[in-house]
Amino acid sequence: MIRRSFLAFSLLATAGLSGCKRQYAVGDHVYVDWEGNEYPAVIIVAVSPTKYKVHYDGYDSMWDETVPRDRIKGLVEGAARHPEPPAKVRAKALQAAQTNRYKVGDRVRVEWHGQLYQATISSVVGTERYRVHYDGYGNEWDETVDSSRIQPRAP
Repeated sequence: MIRRSFLAFSLLATAGLSGCKRQYAVGDHVYVDWEGNEYPAVIIVAVSPTKYKVHYDGYDSMWDETVPRDRIKGLVEGAARHPEPPAKVRAKALQAAQTNRYKVGDRVRVEWHGQLYQATISSVVGTERYRVHYDGYGNEWDETVDSSRIQPRAP
């Protein structure tokens, strides 16, 4: 009797644990294993119960990808950790930096909702695509823009 109860308890515990994988939802801010590091990202599409399309924080949408649930390492809690960009991202940025009009550190004006704002190029993310930091605003306003929204700042 004790042995049968223990066996039933073991089976229930095992079944319960195997079915407890967290389900994530669109909008969840999570860490994703990307090229061997955990990067903060937001889930933008729930493709299936086991696959999610994510957008990596601070990266161009060209790096968005669909990942299996086992690459999601948990929710971001508090301030997110941001490891160095993966090698493939650095290589693409280096290639673009050779020919792009603007360089890191250039002070520019960026069009946002019909108005121009002072900003600084903080990184080159692709061919004529830049990460900008708006002067006087927090990092949460940083965004990736293409050159059509950028004007040089008058000297």
